[in-house]
Amino acid sequence: MIDFELYRIFVAVAEEENITKASDKLNISQPAITKQIKNLENQLSVKLFERKNKGVALTQYGKDLYEKLRNPIEELNIIDGQIGKERCINIGTHNHMGSCIFGDVINHYCLKYPNVNLNLICEETPEMMRKLKNKELDIVFSKKDNTDIDDSIQYIKLGYLHDVIIASNESIFAVQKLTLENIEDQIIYVPRKYAQSVYRIKELTAGKKLKLKNSSYKTILELASSGKALGLITREYIEKNDYEKFNLVEVKTSIELGKVEFGIYMNSTKFKELNNLIKLIEEYFSK
Repeated sequence: MIDFELYRIFVAVAEEENITKASDKLNISQPAITKQIKNLENQLSVKLFERKNKGVALTQYGKDLYEKLRNPIEELNIIDGQIGKERCINIGTHNHMGSCIFGDVINHYCLKYPNVNLNLICEETPEMMRKLKNKELDIVFSKKDNTDIDDSIQYIKLGYLHDVIIASNESIFAVQKLTLENIEDQIIYVPRKYAQSVYRIKELTAGKKLKLKNSSYKTILELASSGKALGLITREYIEKNDYEKFNLVEVKTSIELGKVEFGIYMNSTKFKELNNLIKLIEEYFSK
């Protein structure tokens, strides 16, 4: 049996004749829509769309299916709008955490529950925790916060991330260990000031005067690639082929950056849509 959502997505793309416009209409990412259309084609064993210069066009199979589905889907959308009021879940996250770590499960949730609006808010960890306590946020995606957390906030561990220092493959640090003794001599490009990885390296090198310069992840990769500086990143926040693309290696170091636990934080207020999201997240990360 084919999921109703696949037909719903198909009809939207057929009417818009454009993946981007269908994405905006459904509030679903373009990659997710493309994947679901492919899933539908595989299940039906037919090709439904042909690419054209500015969008897509229905094949004859696609036209036949659209004519059969157009009115039923329209009626179902009307019924769905009448009985299902949109619910909003306010999510606190850092940019890379939300996209790189939780991106797939967020897309899955949006496909499964199209009437729920996921509102992602990017802020510093202390501010997210304050808003979570005050119930301005419903859930927070974060590395584990080692500061005192209010008793009303629940935490669920999901796994580990890895903070690493990177350098050009041509750098001396490609073959030489970075130590506490020589770290003060090195320029290290790091994420934004309030990133937990920045707090951690400062804690682990207490007493050292570090030459830390804040930058975006892309710029960190480019500057580290030049061989004139080191970079501090979370390994899982970049594509694996970026190491080869930018000619980078992870630096061996006596600084115990190690693995960092991450998970979700929630306040005491729970509702059906949030519980569904939590369940989906737990299932996704338990695989």
